[in-house]
Order: sequence, then C-alpha cells, then structure tokens
Amino acid sequence: MCTLSVVPEGDGYLVGMNRDEQIARPPALARERVPIAGGYAIYPREQSGGTWIGANSLGVTLALLNWYSAPPLYPKSRSRGEIIPRLIASEDSGAVHDSLTKLELQGTLPFRLVGVFSREQKISEWRWNQWLLEIQEFPWQRRHWFSSGISDAEAEKGRGAVCSRSAPDGAPAAHWLRELHRSHENGPGPFSICVHRPDVRSLSYTQIEFAGDKLDFDYVPRPPCEG
Repeated sequence: MCTLSVVPEGDGYLVGMNRDEQIARPPALARERVPIAGGYAIYPREQSGGTWIGANSLGVTLALLNWYSAPPLYPKSRSRGEIIPRLIASEDSGAVHDSLTKLELQGTLPFRLVGVFSREQKISEWRWNQWLLEIQEFPWQRRHWFSSGISDAEAEKGRGAVCSRSAPDGAPAAHWLRELHRSHENGPGPFSICVHRPDVRSLSYTQIEFAGDKLDFDYVPRPPCEG
C-alpha cells in the first residue's frame, strides 16, 4: 500500500514514496547507511531488517510495492522486505536483474519492484505473481505507481488523476514532490495520495535525490501531511 513517484532530472532524479501501513504495525527503524563495493547504501528498516525502499551512491534506487491485483497462489513463507537489502549493492539494472532472478522467490507474496538507474537513464519494473517474474522498462521521464489493499485499480484511477494534474509550475521540484505526497485530494481517505483509513495511514515519507553523483536520502517517520 504505497504511492511512488519517479521524477528524472537530466542525468539525476527525484524519488518520493509514501508508505501506507497498518497503524498497529510496529514502527520502522531509522534509515541506516551501510557500506557496499564502491560506495554505500541507505535505507530504513523494519524491526525484522527488511525494507521497502533503498538507494545507493552509485545512482541506483529500488522501491517495492505490494501487488494486490495479483491474487496470492501460495501462502507466505518469505518476507518481501528481504528483497531490497539483497539487491541494493547492485551498480546497474543488469546486476539487479541477475541477482533478482537468482533469489528463491517461492513463498514471497506478489510484488512490483521499481528500479531507477541514473547512469543508464533507465526506469525498470519487475513483477512477481508467485508464478512468473516479468520485467518492463520505461522512458526516462516522470512516472507514478500506486497500490492499495482495497483496490490497486481504484488507487491508480484516483491518485493517478491527481498526479497527472500536478506540475511544479516554477516551484523547486523537490518542494513540489513533497507537496504532492501530502495531498488529501479525493479524501482524505483510502484513495488520496496521503492515505487515511481507520486502520491504515501513510505512516512515512521518503524522498531521494541523486544529482552530480551526490545522494540525498530523507526519511520522515510520520504521515506526510504532518510536515
């Protein structure tokens, strides 16, 4: 349950992600910087050690969304949160693909994994439905992804319309992206970008900027509408 935005800017990019989760879920741990070959990676962690978003100093960002439109075929025996920590040392899309295809995904619930690759100016998406892993590539231009435990299709329809109407209009792109992810248009409710349901909310916001080989990673462990 998330909204993910990717905004390429020349050979760099911005990424914004709302994480929508059960209010009763234990809070995630603060972002952590970990060494990798040739640089470092940064990501927040679940109490179990998994994550839903991470970036590295080589210009790679990975974000994972639950894929509710693909009904589970088998019960869960592995956490989707294990995937990004095992891939985030990758230097390019080919390395991500090779590592992902070697993971034992049986027992992992359906997911969509989005990768942003600055050096290649490429955006890729891998989809796992518990039977088949497929990859799709997109042009180096702004794109949004949406997921909802109620309906992925309704989330894409409602939130997607808000994103399509929104543009920086002269404002700094980083500021515009934060404001977009605070939006309560079509709500506040289950299909606003900043989600509000009795048991589920947008519990955190992550914004990543990669430009000129410099990585900035901001993680705010509270609803985006709270600042």
